[in-house]
Amino acid sequence: MTRLDVRLERFERPVGALTSADDGSLSFVYEPDYLADPARVPISLSFPLQGEAFGDTTTRAFFRNLLPENDQLDQVVEREGLDKSDVVGLLRHLGADLSGALSCLPEGAPPVKVPGHLADDYVTLTQEQLERIVTRLGTSQPLPDELRDPSPVAGIQRKVALSETPEGFAVPKPGSGAPTTHILKVPDTALPREAFYEARCAQLARELGFDVAPSRSTWIAGYEVLIATRYDRRIDDGRVYRIHQEDFAQALGLPPRLKYEREGRPGRAFDAAAIARLLRATAVPAEAVLAFLRATFFNLAVGNTDNHAKNHALLYGSGTAPRLAPLYDLVPIRLSQRHNHLFSFRIGQATELDTLTGDDILALLAAFGLEGPRAARFLQREIVPLIEPLMNAGETDNEWQKRLNVQIKEDTGRILELVASLVRRPLTGRAAASAARLAEGASR
Repeated sequence: MTRLDVRLERFERPVGALTSADDGSLSFVYEPDYLADPARVPISLSFPLQGEAFGDTTTRAFFRNLLPENDQLDQVVEREGLDKSDVVGLLRHLGADLSGALSCLPEGAPPVKVPGHLADDYVTLTQEQLERIVTRLGTSQPLPDELRDPSPVAGIQRKVALSETPEGFAVPKPGSGAPTTHILKVPDTALPREAFYEARCAQLARELGFDVAPSRSTWIAGYEVLIATRYDRRIDDGRVYRIHQEDFAQALGLPPRLKYEREGRPGRAFDAAAIARLLRATAVPAEAVLAFLRATFFNLAVGNTDNHAKNHALLYGSGTAPRLAPLYDLVPIRLSQRHNHLFSFRIGQATELDTLTGDDILALLAAFGLEGPRAARFLQREIVPLIEPLMNAGETDNEWQKRLNVQIKEDTGRILELVASLVRRPLTGRAAASAARLAEGASR
């Protein structure tokens, strides 16, 4: 039997224990002292506060989602002679700095996560070091020794956690336990200029009033990279704090391979019904539902059909109920010819934008408790004003921006046309012109 202490940054003692039994089954249980702490919070919606242990299925799903899904995991597996199914064994090596404020450490080990001082706890990287990091990520080579700790960031893309200080990019001093503040991603070539497109979609979301993790694209060592601000961090007067978070897959008890609805089965899938249940468990359910539905229509409009269960998250503050995290990973995947364009979760019966109907939109809203006149008012008051400005992209000489503008206008126009048929009111301005062009094209 192997046991790891599960810790949260702001608590001095372990909050629980992750155990792998001799037969390979996993379990998680909260520590009694933690349950008695007035400041306690659940580490997941799938782990409500209780004294009984949680079984293998829920435990394996939650903790497996903390591990990276890329070459960095393979390197640890090969170096340590582990099996990919050995979640506890992998977390012994990768659990020191997991996403958010969580860590998994050998039993009895002291805490390794503490707040950081931007002025004292970081070592600035030289330009040569930064270029070497990007080059190794871009060619799937092991990271330089100075970045073996902190642990790799969970996810499929090639990325690494860094910090940005007034002096430039930096890494926490060895043994400091200080948090990183940014994630540097080197996208693959399946979607050329992906970093540029993701940064642009984040900018559009911010302009439309969304809470979105800031990001920007830049060129380093011949690679266009994305620099994304970590939404699970808080900087206050030069000190950096971690915020506990979990993605929707963890909250729903789904393993990473079920992050798309099509990979699951009824009752165990990332579908609209499951998402609605999750949102009802947040601190302010009505606000969460509104924010999620607005984000869903925005994603449709910008071509981000890859908004799967690991691309939505929850943040935990001082209360026991979480709130929605800012939007992140906003990639217009419909521009890529090397990816499928299937929805991450069905909208009504539709699995892709080209087959979406008005009835599908109504079915989606009904799953979140909006039906009849309420659904029509929601579409008219929330969705039309939200996405109609996306039709106003001006002319540009940038061919990459032009590609994005054309795709967004086409997809937004289609959505507005469907919405107009549901709210029984005529479109105006650019939305009307777009709908007319679509109708003319369909008649040819």
